[in-house]
Amino acid sequence: MIEKIIKFFMFIFYWAVAHEPEDDVPSPTPDPEKLKTVQKVLLWMESGSAKLEDITNRLRCSMNPHDVIITDTKIDLKATRKVQLAGGLVALCVHPWYSPWNKGMTECLKQVEKYAKHYDYIALDYEGPLANADFAKKLQQFGKPLIVAPKADPKYMTEQYEGLSYLEGVVFAWWNYSYQLKDWQRFLKDYKFRSSCKHLVLLSIGKKYRKYVSDAEINNIILNLKDVRSGSFCPKNDYLAFRAVNKILIKGK
Repeated sequence: MIEKIIKFFMFIFYWAVAHEPEDDVPSPTPDPEKLKTVQKVLLWMESGSAKLEDITNRLRCSMNPHDVIITDTKIDLKATRKVQLAGGLVALCVHPWYSPWNKGMTECLKQVEKYAKHYDYIALDYEGPLANADFAKKLQQFGKPLIVAPKADPKYMTEQYEGLSYLEGVVFAWWNYSYQLKDWQRFLKDYKFRSSCKHLVLLSIGKKYRKYVSDAEINNIILNLKDVRSGSFCPKNDYLAFRAVNKILIKGK
């Protein structure tokens, strides 16, 4: 009988400890300004694989994979896994001009359904036959965050803005070979999108694009485009120029 009483009081004691009220610690409130961008540098590799050596090699991007989202258009699962194991994030890149993505939307969806589970993001090059908002929404059904890469240009937006503005919860990776800082500022002010969307700009860095935007202006965009992080379009066109700015690319915004 005494043993049962002891067990009963021990049960009450442990129950009381387990249900002791916790200190009232408020949850951290995210800074709404920080929610406008992605705290990673996007390396848009266009038609190739997401190769770890492109990210880490000191003669290439010379970056820590933890700071990077890189695209894979080739569906190279071995290369993708290598990047992920090193701490990088990889986006399966759906592109209208390269195999296996150049066979229409239905075939693209089949490929994404098959391979999306191996990736951290899905990326859509929003041009040509794949510039379609309903198709973009279908890519969201596979449970991965979606990156959409449209062109930042008023002529292009005359046709595409309505569809793009109705997308929810995507990361827009805007590109334009010739935009200066003032052009990016005007564009992002003129076109409004859902508050659930984030934005970054893909800069054309290096000798192939220098006739459009100088290296000094690239620095200006990276440092002064408020609340929007910059990434790079095809840095392999000039790794030297990319390495000159990679340290400021990773600074928090």
